[in-house]
Amino acid sequence: MNILKKSVFILASGLLLGTLSGCGKTDTPKVKDPLVIPTVDVENLSVTLPEYPTYNTGNPKSEGDYDIIDLYEVSDFHGAVDFKESSSGAYPGLARMATYFDSKRAENPGGTLILSSGDMFQGSADSNSTRGYMVNYCMNYMGFDAMAIGNHEFDWTDAWIRKNANLAYGTRKIPYLGINIQDKTTHAMPDFVTASTIVERGEYKIGIIGAIGSELESSILHSCVENYDFVPELELINTEAARLKSEDGCDAVVLLEHQGVPNIPSVQNVDAIFGGHAHENKQESINQVPALATKNYGRGIAHIQLKFDKTSKEISYGPHDIKTFTNSDKEGIAENAGIKAIMNEYAPSINSIKNIELGEAKDDLAYNAALKNICVKSMFDSATASLAASTEIEKLDILASFHNIDGGIRDDIKAGKITYGSVYAAFPFDNEVVLIKAKGSLLKNKMKNFANFGVYRTFDTSADINVNNYYYIATTDYLALSEAGFNGPLKSLSDADLIRTGAVVRDIVAEMIYQLDSIKSADFPNTAKGYEPIPMTF
Repeated sequence: MNILKKSVFILASGLLLGTLSGCGKTDTPKVKDPLVIPTVDVENLSVTLPEYPTYNTGNPKSEGDYDIIDLYEVSDFHGAVDFKESSSGAYPGLARMATYFDSKRAENPGGTLILSSGDMFQGSADSNSTRGYMVNYCMNYMGFDAMAIGNHEFDWTDAWIRKNANLAYGTRKIPYLGINIQDKTTHAMPDFVTASTIVERGEYKIGIIGAIGSELESSILHSCVENYDFVPELELINTEAARLKSEDGCDAVVLLEHQGVPNIPSVQNVDAIFGGHAHENKQESINQVPALATKNYGRGIAHIQLKFDKTSKEISYGPHDIKTFTNSDKEGIAENAGIKAIMNEYAPSINSIKNIELGEAKDDLAYNAALKNICVKSMFDSATASLAASTEIEKLDILASFHNIDGGIRDDIKAGKITYGSVYAAFPFDNEVVLIKAKGSLLKNKMKNFANFGVYRTFDTSADINVNNYYYIATTDYLALSEAGFNGPLKSLSDADLIRTGAVVRDIVAEMIYQLDSIKSADFPNTAKGYEPIPMTF
């Protein structure tokens, strides 16, 4: 086992201690030694995999005049490897999800397909620390037949998509699909995806096409997709579906699209549609074809049953439904032994990271209240420390720090012991704190759109901002460079106007909690000066 160590970006002690009194602290806490987080050398980690199971034996199930193909799909799993109770549907975790698939495959051992519409890896310390390898191996062990690429597959750059696409379980690899992902230079699909794949069940050939919503480039850190375009998918899907049937003799075509079902275009020549990205259960139809999508974290598994007339091979539909997991499934569904064996191989490395104790939460830290305030305050302090330490950066006032709450912060931190794993669950993305330099007039105009973001501000009203002066805004690299963030009006953003601090949001939040040791919501109230919503008087 090869474990490398890295130091987390550390806030300047004076700056950190100086800010605590403004958060309800009257004493001066002792400064601890800097927090150090291990990293996993994923590619050189020795892992022993259990023997690969035998799947898809015999012919599809027969019912009277029909042969049955059952399609099961999950998307937006986001590395939720462990069972977790939730009021909005339990997270089944990898081992119980595998048992569920096994039970469904047992009902139709020769006619079952397991599919994904993407965003399977990014989202937890367990998956992120192994860069998707552990989840990928588990998906392979479960017998996934294909996966469409989602936007969060790009979070670790195309290099890691390529590595995961080539990660074999014995000789088997899961096909990664992305018909509308194009290299900007060659206009061809990159080598880590194909347009489609064909799966055979008995005498039936099922073509599977994968796509990503053409508008989702803005949901990805610009630098991770700067070499790619997500082009409009409708014509590409229609052409490929027709080709699969006419040239390759497919009896049915399935579309996996990483896109909310209402936004999937009116495709032709497909017989079943699965969506993703929107994190919601949906059962609709597109051109009289069932179109399903499910909640994130494995809380829903979609099912569409295809019924083939034995004589004509015409398709009709059996049940199309969504399995939602409940808290009682923790006892009702056993853990798959093979999946547990894979997870156990990675456990020592993962636990060395996620089980690091940072401190104690005296009450729940809600993602859209105290936790977002902790986040933006730590970002402000981090950026301030960068300015103070630099001899090259122009010394300007930082007007505010911003972080997107919905999407950027993914979970609450519950009362009790706070571990690095719980901070990871809340801040799964490797977003870097950056400073944007811009004129006051431009920043005032942009900040009108940030009233619902997590904000720490140093001004009382917009009148405090001189429209002719230059200032800094502290935010994340994603928000700085995406259409959804500052890059809408800052199309000409240059390297000189964007200052990278090297500080990852998750790590500076962990460092703040670590130094505070004990934390409660009242320390970071919405009503405190600085955390109030930006006055809409611009």
